[in-house]
Amino acid sequence: MINYQSQRGLSAIAWLVLLAVVGFFGLCIAKMAPVYAENYYIVNGFKSLTKQGGNELKNMRKQEISRSLSNYYSINNVRSPGAKELEFQPTSKGMLVINQYEVRVPLIANVDVVMSFFNVLDTSAPEECCGPPEEMLSGE
Repeated sequence: MINYQSQRGLSAIAWLVLLAVVGFFGLCIAKMAPVYAENYYIVNGFKSLTKQGGNELKNMRKQEISRSLSNYYSINNVRSPGAKELEFQPTSKGMLVINQYEVRVPLIANVDVVMSFFNVLDTSAPEECCGPPEEMLSGE
């Protein structure tokens, strides 16, 4: 008969499995967190542009917006190539500044993680900064 009172804790194999799972998720966090931090600074660059530009943001040219964002990225050490991928789309009320990019990070051997980011600044509505507008989400 087995005495269950004396059997406490995990076995050695259970500890190895637990460590492997914790190690895998730790590796994922270590590889992916810097990419999300870069995108956080890209979004903050858009937000600082709305605070800095105020009502003048509607009248800013593409070069002025690019230069202002480039200065912000330089000060905050944003080195991601995705930060420089700006697209400007004129609208009836102003301009959309679109920053859409993907980052591929090698995880283990030949396994990569692909992260997609889509940030939009509407110069006619700067208070709604940084998420895609509703009409872009609905596909209209």
